[in-house]
Amino acid sequence: MQGAAGKKDTTEVYVYVGKAGAVNLDRGIEKSVWGWKTETAEEREHHEVLTSLKKGDLLHLGHLGLGRIPGPEAQSRTVARLVTTRLTGGLYEDGSHVWDDEVYPYRVPLTVEGTRYDVTKDDIGPEAIEALRKSASGKGGPKLPENRESVLEQLLNEAIEAHKGTTLLDPEDPADQRNLDLPPVLDRPAYVYARAEQKRLRAEKLEGRTEVPCDLCQMVLPTRLVHTAHIKRRSASSPQERGDLGNVMNACVLGCDSLFEHGFVYVDVDGYIHASEQVRTDALTTAVERLGGSCSAFSQKNAHYFAWHRENIANVKKR
Repeated sequence: MQGAAGKKDTTEVYVYVGKAGAVNLDRGIEKSVWGWKTETAEEREHHEVLTSLKKGDLLHLGHLGLGRIPGPEAQSRTVARLVTTRLTGGLYEDGSHVWDDEVYPYRVPLTVEGTRYDVTKDDIGPEAIEALRKSASGKGGPKLPENRESVLEQLLNEAIEAHKGTTLLDPEDPADQRNLDLPPVLDRPAYVYARAEQKRLRAEKLEGRTEVPCDLCQMVLPTRLVHTAHIKRRSASSPQERGDLGNVMNACVLGCDSLFEHGFVYVDVDGYIHASEQVRTDALTTAVERLGGSCSAFSQKNAHYFAWHRENIANVKKR
């Protein structure tokens, strides 16, 4: 398999770390080691992967966002933190105490290559998300990513089986869709995974209108060109917050939705729109300058959602 370093013999494996493992993840990074319980490591499929690992291979540690959930659902989730490490040796056994809760005697030495936050399938591929999901379901065991086309076909079949006879799409709302396409051909099938509350929120937000203004640029556009977008990311919102009409705004597909989603713009405590420090090119500056001076969706009742976006996505710290 082609690894990140460009070496054909580099193996990449994925391990999921749940909420309870946050302290262990930090300790492992600090001590440059990762380990597994005996019962996990000695499972046949896990043991085969572990014994094949060698110096130079990549171990990706994903923290939060997934868990024991269906494959199609995992593809719409966000992994809070992904730590990429490179092994400095192969598997070994050691009974010394590194972590406070368990020994985790089957270990690999490593060094951290980098850490990414709010990682989605668009960042690392559906096959990596699926590997992390399977690791979460397999007691944190190491999982090799499968062939992308194979994963997409599996997910398609799961989605079809789970939603036979139901209509999930609001065709007027691009934000109500999660697409994973099959291998490139002229006519290709795809599956769509819809967010349960989205259709209701969109109907309430639009109030039967066929044209609405974007809350960021103020352009009045056909509703099919406007997302009903969560202000606080859906993946970070509680069930109540996901269904709160105050946590959504109209954001057009002509650039506003993406600029806000990725933190290139944010809304301040008074409702005014600003460019974040991530805007470093003339093209992005031009894109941001066409936005309105203030966000028409802002109010004191939903200011806390904009604050979350400002601090966690646009990385604007409190003063």
